[in-house]
Amino acid sequence: MFKVVIPMYGLPRDITEIRNVEIELSDGAGMAEVIAALKEKVPSLEGPVFRVGENRLQEQYKFNINGQFYFDRMDFKLRQGDRIALLVPMTGG
Repeated sequence: MFKVVIPMYGLPRDITEIRNVEIELSDGAGMAEVIAALKEKVPSLEGPVFRVGENRLQEQYKFNINGQFYFDRMDFKLRQGDRIALLVPMTGG
């Protein structure tokens, strides 16, 4: 088990009024485990950020892990020391 701090930006930060959320994960945790831990710690994210009743992201949200974006239905394996953020990637024009 290890702890990871996930910074909150944009709507997730507005909803929670929290700058960072610390969760505890098992080595090799994937997207579903990260979402489940976040929902347990910050239930108000279910609905606006996470799909209700599922450990999945709403379409516009992405995780950024060590500089790489992970969208809904993609998976990853977190290790201690990985940097993770929950973001809404901006599009320009």
